[in-house]
Amino acid sequence: MTSGAITRYRVLALTTGVMLLILTFVVIPLQVFAHNEVLVKPVSMIHGYGYMGYLVVALDLSLRARFSPVRTILILLSGTVPFAAFYYERVVVREAQSLLAAAQAKAEAKTAKNAVKAQVQAQVQVTPQAAQSPEPANME
Repeated sequence: MTSGAITRYRVLALTTGVMLLILTFVVIPLQVFAHNEVLVKPVSMIHGYGYMGYLVVALDLSLRARFSPVRTILILLSGTVPFAAFYYERVVVREAQSLLAAAQAKAEAKTAKNAVKAQVQAQVQVTPQAAQSPEPANME
């Protein structure tokens, strides 16, 4: 998992959520009550394309974080419910960041362990060579 995947998810979740709120609370009331359809097409297209991008990055993040299938489906559907995208964005980002921090700590520990192991191996290889002494020559 990378911080780039988290950032991509975060940007598209917030964009999709904002466009869904505008569509739900501005565009649809204008269409229904004022019979004004000027904003319907552009806002719904932006939300639709943004949601498709959101599906891709949310699925990518879910696979990288190894979320359960049910949780992945809930995350994917949160872009269709007003305010849900904001809630799930916060929850998913918090958990993904903690998983990323744990993975980085594990990688650092493994790197340190390998460095110590390499240092010990280097010492072991040097010690037998230094301990060998030339064989005494036969003095016959």
